[in-house]
This record gives sequence, structure tokens and C-alpha cells, in this order.
Amino acid sequence: MNFTVSLIGYENVGKSTIFNNLTDEYSLVLKKMKGVTRDRKTGKVHLKKFFFTLIDNPSFFSSNKVLKKEILLQISLSIKNSDFIFFVVNAKYGLTYKDRIIIEKLRKKKKKIILIINKIDKTKNLDFINDFYALGLKEIYKISALNLKDIYFFKKKIVSFFKKKNLIQENSLFKKETFKNIEIVKIKIAIIGKPNVGKSTLINKLVQDNNRLITSNFPGTTGDIIQTFTYYDQVKYIFFDTAGIRRRSKINSFLEKFFVKNSISQLRKIDLSILVIDSSEKVVSNQNLVLWNLINKFGFPVIILVNKWDILTKTEKISFKENIYFRFRFVKNIKFYFVSFLFTKNIRKFLLQLIKKFYFISKKKINSSFLTKILYLALEKKKPPLLNRKKKSTLKYANFGGINPPIIVIHGNNLDNLSLSYKKYLNNFFSCHLNLLGSSLKLEFKNSRNPFHNKKDY
Repeated sequence: MNFTVSLIGYENVGKSTIFNNLTDEYSLVLKKMKGVTRDRKTGKVHLKKFFFTLIDNPSFFSSNKVLKKEILLQISLSIKNSDFIFFVVNAKYGLTYKDRIIIEKLRKKKKKIILIINKIDKTKNLDFINDFYALGLKEIYKISALNLKDIYFFKKKIVSFFKKKNLIQENSLFKKETFKNIEIVKIKIAIIGKPNVGKSTLINKLVQDNNRLITSNFPGTTGDIIQTFTYYDQVKYIFFDTAGIRRRSKINSFLEKFFVKNSISQLRKIDLSILVIDSSEKVVSNQNLVLWNLINKFGFPVIILVNKWDILTKTEKISFKENIYFRFRFVKNIKFYFVSFLFTKNIRKFLLQLIKKFYFISKKKINSSFLTKILYLALEKKKPPLLNRKKKSTLKYANFGGINPPIIVIHGNNLDNLSLSYKKYLNNFFSCHLNLLGSSLKLEFKNSRNPFHNKKDY
């Protein structure tokens, strides 16, 4: 059977560094900065032919006073759902009163505890290290999380320990996830939006766990990217909750700047994005358009959810719809879904089915003959104009060139002479006929090669 281990300790003892080195998952690490981890993060530890689940947790003594209560709840849930605890301490400072308080609380939970003395490279005082033996724990490992040799030996020791307990099992059976003997589809979804628009609330609803991610009226609650998942209808939905992205001019702290940069860099790894817009602002801000453009550059489909719809009056709803349709008038194949993450009924079923629909549409390959028919319809309606007495452009046929974004390659002669306005016309024409939900179409123009171009006349 699979089992779970939680990393517990106070701030800056190296929990996230250990998490990164043991798992294949991504976790943010900022040296010498406290309070970076706020939500619990899970990952799989694969050691030779064995595996287990590891949870990285925020600090017991968080410096974030606003979210202190929510952070303690996250730790409590993590401990409750764990079979073992990796209690991480700092060798540099020796045994502290914080360590003693934490161990007392852990013992009350009656969990099996393994002590990890980290940062042994930072101290030459053996008394500091020996002090930890006073905690009375049987399993103790001394490491430097930044030293790969130490991590290598640590991995070997924990494999040996868990094998003795008959807990870890062969990994080979779990290389492909299956649902009722059918291999499942995995969809990676990033939740993007300004701070405090309801991104974490949405994920909690989708994974059916109201305490999975910390939610608060305090902007900037989510820092590091939090990955979580749920299963529905033979699909595994993997969600990435990102930090709220404000205008550059409003970002003052280094930490927020780092969180935002980190969120943007992770967009390359996903299949689909959900842009969340806060309707309580009454108008669509420029920052929402900036975020849409940012997502659109990566080429994957976008679902736009307008949250907090229940707050607006009937008149405000009409005004907001007029505003959002006007602000996004330049975007084709776009739909807006007006919802309330807290009160809309069956929102989980509706959104998971919608994500699946968008995903499969984005992966669909379109037949060349069908694309060529659309091209001829476009030419029939409007022929390419002549520019400054240049040679006439001839458009012959079209074929499908790729996905995310969908690419259509148009072949012909003298295509360099096509005007930008006509290319835009073709793009809009194809977009309307193909109905590629949430995806921005890209056209490429390829001149046909003349086989007699370099041949001499004799």
C-alpha cells in the first residue's frame, strides 16, 4: 500500500529544500527568506523501485500573522493524513524551545516521528547536534540538504528503514495511472488572475476539499505554485494555483515579484489555462487584458470565468457584460462564463466537463481537404487585392500545421505580397468556421517551390 510522510519544522530549517531533493515535483525555495511556504505541497518520492507521498508544510511558527490560523489548519490536516513525520531541525542553532514545543504537539498526535538534523555543514559544534538526542527519538538522520552526497545516503537509509517496516512497494505497477483498467487522460490546468479573485476557492471546489488551499480576503495569500489534482470521468485534472499577478508598478516587495515571475515561468508546462476575472470590480481592468495576452502568447486554450457574479445587481450585470464584450472585441472564439465559485450549483461537474471539452478541441487535427474548402470559401467571398502593381498572390490549398496554438499553413504563389489586412481577414474567417474554443489561430504562409526556377534554357 502507499503511505504518506509530512515534513514538519519551524521556519527556514530546510523543509522545502529536502522536498525538492526527494521529489520530482517543483517547490519554490528562497534562501534566508521566512514564510515562503503557506500551503501544503505534495509530491511522489521515487527511490529505486519504491515510492511514497511526501508533503511539504508551512512553519509551525509562521511570521505571517494574517494567515496564521489558516496555516496551522493546513499543518494539522497534513499530520492527520500522514503515516510518518519527518521532523526537521536546524543543527546551526541546536535544540530550541520551538523544537520542544513542536515535538510535544507531534507526540499528542501519536504519529511515528523520524528526526532529520539539517544544515550539519553550518556548525562545527557537536554539542549542538548532540542536544537533539534529548528528544528521545529512535530514528535520527544527520544531513545537509544542499549536499547531494548527504541526500544520496539519506535516500538509501530511508529505503532500508521503510523496507523493514514493509511499507514501501514496487513502483513498476504505477507507471501508468489507470481507471477501471483504462489508461486515463491527464490535463494540466493553470489558474491565472489578479490577487483575491477567488483562484484558490475555485480549486478547493474542483478537488472537493474546502481546506486544500488557504483562502482569505487578504490579497497575495497564494505565494508558491501549488499543485493538486482530482479525478472525474476517467480524466486526471492537475491544477496549478498561481500567485495573483498585479500591475508591475504596484509590485513593491521582492518576494511578490519572485512569486509572479515564478508563476509565469510555469505556464510553459500546462495544457490549458483558466483566467479568473472579478466582477465585483464592476469593470474589466487593463490588467485582465494583459493577463489574457500573456496566456495567449503561450498558445494553449483559455477559459474565462467571471467570478462573484452573485454580488452584482441586475443593472450592474448588464453594464458589466457590455464592458467585457467591448474590451475583448478583438478576440475570436471566446466565451465568458459568469459564475459564483461559492454559490453556483454543480460548478465542479460543469467546469470539469468544460475543461475536458476545451482540451480535446485543442488537440484535434483538422483534415486538409476541409481546410482547403474553407480557404476557397474565403477567396470566393473576398479575393486578395493587388498591392502597388505587385504580382498577384495565388492561394492554392491549406493544411494543418500543429496544435497549441492551432496552426494552419496556406500554400500558394507570391504570398509575400498579401496585405496584413487580408491576412487578418483570413485568420478571422478560419476562426469563425472552425470554432476552436478558447484558442487563437495562427496562420503561416508558404510559397510553392517552382521546379524550373534554377534551370537554364538551351
